[in-house]
Amino acid sequence: MVATDSQTLLKELARQSDGADPRDAGLETWTLLMKMIGRSEIAKQYYVEFDDLMLKEWAFTNLLSTAAGGGAGRQQRDPKEFNTNPEVVEQMLSLLENRSDPMIEGALVSASTVDRSPFLLQNQEFHKSVVLILKDDNLATVGAILNRPSTKGIDIQVNDLKSGGKKVVTIPMRFGGVYSIQGEESLLWIHCSEHLRERNIGTPVGDSQKNGIWKCTTNDVMKAVGEGIVSPEEFLVVSGLSIWPKQQGTQQGIQGELELKKFELVPEALQDGVWSNLLKQQFILKKTNFIESLKLSEESWSCSIKDKRSTGNKQRFKVPLLGLGDNFDEEDDSLVFKSNYKVSQLSDDALRDWCAVFLLGIPNYEM
Repeated sequence: MVATDSQTLLKELARQSDGADPRDAGLETWTLLMKMIGRSEIAKQYYVEFDDLMLKEWAFTNLLSTAAGGGAGRQQRDPKEFNTNPEVVEQMLSLLENRSDPMIEGALVSASTVDRSPFLLQNQEFHKSVVLILKDDNLATVGAILNRPSTKGIDIQVNDLKSGGKKVVTIPMRFGGVYSIQGEESLLWIHCSEHLRERNIGTPVGDSQKNGIWKCTTNDVMKAVGEGIVSPEEFLVVSGLSIWPKQQGTQQGIQGELELKKFELVPEALQDGVWSNLLKQQFILKKTNFIESLKLSEESWSCSIKDKRSTGNKQRFKVPLLGLGDNFDEEDDSLVFKSNYKVSQLSDDALRDWCAVFLLGIPNYEM
């Protein structure tokens, strides 16, 4: 805390405002004021950190005008404005009529490949995600993220055919979205096994010709695993749903997200590879496998992209935050303003922090 003449402070702020750039988010002013009170070393220590970089990106999106290349003034839809409850979600999942676009049901969609992720500042769980679309009607689109392991698992007691007794198998649970559904089948069980489809274990999700993903009940899983038809690793179990609302008279929903290039449909030719990579994440999320989980999650997403050249950044999920580079280019849109830090890397860092806090339950700085 420091005391100063208010007029002196206002004059200094007014002087700096003449040449201020909204993308700087006031950080240069803060640094100068810290220097004026003898705290320049502290300012230098904290100037280029994750929070400051995110603040600059927030300023780019919300303060820099669209005419200057920013996002200020652009209308955006906020999914959080859609207020739902478990009963509504359950109703949407169970209804099969009144589809606005039945072809989207059962499809896989993947998050955008652009460097400045549309999920950098909010809804980071969707960054580099693979989503299965479960339902699309005149109210909303309902889907489930598939490549986000959680810290929980489902223990199922089944018959052990070898010993004749009982055994417990644990199937890792995945985070599907921030919305939940109540009822006997509060979890989503899915498989993509030809062997299970031949035995009619479950029912197709949407058009089975799209990807062959079927949903089933807990009893179906217990029977298939207990009788030794397949191993438990053939199933994915998902808790939680993601919802994209529709407003009356407009399409929106996931179609709106596709039109905004936030997501893209996964081509049928790539879907088997995506599923194979998803099965590699069959473990419960822990601190010891956190970085491995992020890498495998990115591999699943990368396999869903038709043009993999846009995913060529190999330096993923490092603990970053180097200082300001000598050769930074303030007009390079791929870098955070006045830094040598890639926006694409910052998007990965934001996802890493989100997973650490909301899935693992610990701050990222404790990793």
